[in-house]
Amino acid sequence: MHKNHHQYYNQKYFIARDHLDLHMAETIKILLQKNHYKKILDIGCGTGKLVFFLNQNKFKAFGCDRSITAVKFAQKINEGGKIIQASAVKLPYKNCSFDMITAISIIEHLSQKQIAVFLKETKRLLVKNGMLFIVTPNFSTPIRYFQGKRWFGYSDPTHINFFSPSTLIALLKQYNFYNFKTIFPTKFTTDFDWDLPGFLQPLPKFIKTTILFLLISTPLCFIRNSFWLSARKQ
Repeated sequence: MHKNHHQYYNQKYFIARDHLDLHMAETIKILLQKNHYKKILDIGCGTGKLVFFLNQNKFKAFGCDRSITAVKFAQKINEGGKIIQASAVKLPYKNCSFDMITAISIIEHLSQKQIAVFLKETKRLLVKNGMLFIVTPNFSTPIRYFQGKRWFGYSDPTHINFFSPSTLIALLKQYNFYNFKTIFPTKFTTDFDWDLPGFLQPLPKFIKTTILFLLISTPLCFIRNSFWLSARKQ
């Protein structure tokens, strides 16, 4: 991990990002329901909003984060020991104890050696046919080619490894993951203005809903700055 990680991920950082991406949360909820999963771990849970959302929807959700600042935020809304401080490369949970693991904006912060440990840990924790759901900057987005050094993935100094969907799938295959998906159903009736660039927000709702549908549930998802990827453990 980047040596300035602790200075960068301070209270100001987590306050600015104390929101829930409802489209991603609804996608995860749909995946849990479709596969009859119950128990989920959110690695790098930040302020704990996803863990709270999933528990409110009757799943058994837990979270961990290496930042004590994030953990304190998350523990305020998630009671009963659901949130602990732990690193993505040292997870104090029992083997085969989760149906699904989410790792949202985590893998890009890890060194190659740490990524290997992280993937071994997720395999250890997942049940057979359990699911890993990863979100990370999309190195193959055309937006990067247009923006160059101003691309959002470069704006965080703690981002040290980048992937395209194909390179991440190739890596996960080395750890015997399978059944990869990058296009997902979600719920498009939720509040989503913060998802969109400012110039699109005044558009009529049906147009904005259509744009989001195209960017999440069709192959146009590959032009986005980040991509979502699910994989199953063999």
